[in-house]
Amino acid sequence: MKKNMDLNLLFVILAAFFMNSFAGSGPNIMPDLTTAKLNLECNRLLVGKTGEASFNQGLCVGIILGVEDNAHYDKKICVPNNMNIRDRLIAVKNYVETQPKRMKEVYASLVFDALAQKWPCSPN
Repeated sequence: MKKNMDLNLLFVILAAFFMNSFAGSGPNIMPDLTTAKLNLECNRLLVGKTGEASFNQGLCVGIILGVEDNAHYDKKICVPNNMNIRDRLIAVKNYVETQPKRMKEVYASLVFDALAQKWPCSPN
């Protein structure tokens, strides 16, 4: 139950941040959710280049954690407890580098594949 509340809180925070970030851009403007864009931002985050793209970097981390959390309930992804955000970013980065033809796909799809390949759940 607590995990569901944490996930709901994450989505509320991301939604509020999204609304604030795009308030001046009109209601129909959506961020670029392609792998090409968000992988670039995640890689910048990995090397410590934060700044004006911080919204996209936060979106990158939020997508990784959201995909992981949802897939964990279905027993498809089981990231060990001792893994941190950087470990997750590196796992996704390494996977995306092997998928050059998928750069126009939604980032969440590749995140799922990367995490499921790196940290699959053990069969019961």
